[in-house]
Amino acid sequence: MSELKGRKLAFIEAYINDPKRNQTQAAVTAGYSKKTSAQIASRLMKDDNIITAIKEREKELHEQNTARADEVIEFLTSVMRGEEVDNIPLFIGDGEQELTEGTPSAKDRLRAAEMLGKYYALFTDKTHIEGDGVVQIIDNIPRSDNNADNTDPA
Repeated sequence: MSELKGRKLAFIEAYINDPKRNQTQAAVTAGYSKKTSAQIASRLMKDDNIITAIKEREKELHEQNTARADEVIEFLTSVMRGEEVDNIPLFIGDGEQELTEGTPSAKDRLRAAEMLGKYYALFTDKTHIEGDGVVQIIDNIPRSDNNADNTDPA
C-alpha cells in the first residue's frame, strides 16, 4: 500500500469506510469528478494494487477490532478475580439514579469462573479405557413383522 498515493489511497480509505462499499461514492469522496466517478471507480477496482491494498486494510481492521483468545481469557480472569471495575446504578430517590464504581457481583464472577472452567475443560469427566482384546459386534436382534422389509432374508 506504500506505493499508492494521493487520490488512490483516499479512494481505498473511502471505500473501506463506506458501510455500503459504494465504489462510485468512494471515488467522489477521494476527489474524483462526479461526472466520471463511476468509470474511474470501475477502473480502480480492476487494479491489482488497489485490490491488494483493500484486502490488506480489511485484514488490518479485522485484527484491530477482533478480540484474540488470550485477551478474552485475560478479561474473564480479571472479572473472576474482581479486578474489573463496573458502573453500578444506585437509586437516590425521586426516580433518579447515580452511577458509582464497583467490582463485579458474585454472580458475574461465578459466570466468568464457569466460562474459564469450560475453556480449560475442568468440568469434563476424564475417562481412559485401555484394552488389547478384539471387538466383535453381533447383530442378533430379531426383526418384527411390522418393521421387516418385503424381502425374505433366506
